[in-house]
Amino acid sequence: MTDQTPDLPEPFDEVEYRRRQRSRANLMAVLLIGLALLFFFITIAKMTILK
Repeated sequence: MTDQTPDLPEPFDEVEYRRRQRSRANLMAVLLIGLALLFFFITIAKMTILK
């Protein structure tokens, strides 16, 4: 009978977790700012067309 140790999960790397979390937060901020700018420019374009 062979003695096999079960595969242990990798230790939790909090530094890597925080880095990924910060990266996702930055991406969401960029997307939200881009969406706000898009709405702003669409609104300005509509106002100038309707004048």
